[in-house]
Amino acid sequence: MDAKQIARLLGAMSIEERVQIIKCLLDAGPEGLQMLDIAAKIDLGAAAVYKQLESLAGLEMVFVKSVDNNKVYLVNDRQLNELFEHMYQHFGPGYAARRAAEAAAETGGTPQADEA
Repeated sequence: MDAKQIARLLGAMSIEERVQIIKCLLDAGPEGLQMLDIAAKIDLGAAAVYKQLESLAGLEMVFVKSVDNNKVYLVNDRQLNELFEHMYQHFGPGYAARRAAEAAAETGGTPQADEA
């Protein structure tokens, strides 16, 4: 992932309603949900949910499929997993562990975990 893509995805997650929608879709699983069902579950107006879903779809954070002439929304698990894995490895504990392993390899020692 490049910096631009990470910033776009994290920016999308900076809006509370979008986080609620993604959580709702994660809870729904592979069946997904229709827009009105999402609106009811997160107690947000249909127009607001539609606007946020369109934005999330534009970023490929959600997919839209047609089921019996109805739009059903599904979370893009792969995209979210890649984002969070990248953040973990490059900015979180994964980064610290990698740096410790590199330092240990340079000195011929054993990696030490950072103490909190």
